[in-house]
Amino acid sequence: MANHSKYKLEMCEQVKALMSTGLSRKATATEMGISYNTFLSYIDKHEAFAEAVAQADVLAEVFWEEKYMQGALGMNKDVSPAMLIMYMKNRYHWRDRHEQTVVAEKIPTLDEWLEEKDA
Repeated sequence: MANHSKYKLEMCEQVKALMSTGLSRKATATEMGISYNTFLSYIDKHEAFAEAVAQADVLAEVFWEEKYMQGALGMNKDVSPAMLIMYMKNRYHWRDRHEQTVVAEKIPTLDEWLEEKDA
């Protein structure tokens, strides 16, 4: 049985256009009329599509960053900064920055530690 792929080179521009509106890969696949597994197989089999998806991932993140900034600056009252922060943490693995300071008078070298251990 022949494998008839629906893949067309035009899909590269389509994926960028869709994801530039903030859509996820799964939502984009649905909009394109293909399954998510097919979407992933196109990434594996078609270099141009893989490059387009990589660019589209950045476009989607930028879309949400801009939404976050609009909400944070009060430019868009419909945007909840707290909701967008949670979204970015979950989708793009953003993390709160935690400062850590290690204080030690003197950290022994390995040789010093081994001597102390054997003593």
